[in-house]
Amino acid sequence: MTSARRRARGELETAVLRTLWQSEQPLTAQELLLRLPGATPALTTVLTALERLRVKGEVVRVGEGVRGVRFRPARSESEYTGEAMLATLADSSDRTAALLKFAGSLDPQDVAALRDALQRPGSGA
Repeated sequence: MTSARRRARGELETAVLRTLWQSEQPLTAQELLLRLPGATPALTTVLTALERLRVKGEVVRVGEGVRGVRFRPARSESEYTGEAMLATLADSSDRTAALLKFAGSLDPQDVAALRDALQRPGSGA
């Protein structure tokens, strides 16, 4: 008998958000369950993850349809990632060192994209 791998804390919520970001339309919990990668959790587990994400402000409930309540992300993946990066930077005791470490870890394409963004009018650079 094989046991299913237990997901790391927050892994299901991340998978739920990624699945919602990839969808062009809001999804029901059942539709979401069918699209989740990896081991399939119980529907109640997906509903719990959706409720936690709703409470955190990451997911929005969209009207009830024939097939149930639908969910959509509250913001885009790029907005989510950018805000997470800013929050992490804000928690750093040495912002300059953190920025230098981050910039030094970027690949050439990311460096070029960041440089282009900083040189655009209104970028604050």
